Amino acid sequence: MHPFPRYRSLAASLLFLFAHCTAAAEGGFLGFGGSEHTPSLTLKPAEIALDAPTSIQGNDLALLLAQAGKGNSLTAMKEKASRKFSAELQRILYTHLQEFFDDEEVPLVQEGGFLTLRNYLDISIGKQLNNLKQDGGTEVEQGTIELSGDFHYRLDNPAGAPLREQHIDIGDLRVREKYRVKRGRDGNVDDTTDAAINRALTNLVKRLIDRVEDNLEADALRELAAG
Repeated sequence: MHPFPRYRSLAASLLFLFAHCTAAAEGGFLGFGGSEHTPSLTLKPAEIALDAPTSIQGNDLALLLAQAGKGNSLTAMKEKASRKFSAELQRILYTHLQEFFDDEEVPLVQEGGFLTLRNYLDISIGKQLNNLKQDGGTEVEQGTIELSGDFHYRLDNPAGAPLREQHIDIGDLRVREKYRVKRGRDGNVDDTTDAAINRALTNLVKRLIDRVEDNLEADALRELAAG
């Protein structure tokens, strides 16, 4: 029997072991989680529970009764407003997170990322009346939109087990925006409430990302995946 096949087999084994150790040192098992490679990330749509005010003001009794007479209950109007602003918050959060991860050069994938980011928001949009006055036949209402509730994010591994998570009290972020409603005698209404809520939601997302960005940067994700 020729002796060389045994040495060729030994050399192949050593070569495989060297390649495996090199891959592990550079990028972790299968190229994931090393110090040089950023793990792929699946960004799941946020789960949002949102309580929003209606566009009907408390002193608009006649308008409220008219809406109710058309089959539009106050509950239905609140649910409609909540759905609208939930969809807007979903869009704003997803867009800002995409931009953040693009800047960090974190590869985003639709499904099957080495890490999965899940976001949960339980949020209430409060409306505080600050002033109500008459100005030359026009009623002017001024107030403040304020956000409260809870934000929670979680980073999962491929098996769905949480690797990192964080809770933030939304009230601590002190997100407030001014609104104004002008009602003329002719029935015309100039209402900035929706615009104020949209500004508040945008500011909320920016402040949330400021709070959590250190744990979501590429370096932090590489360290998390390597561990």
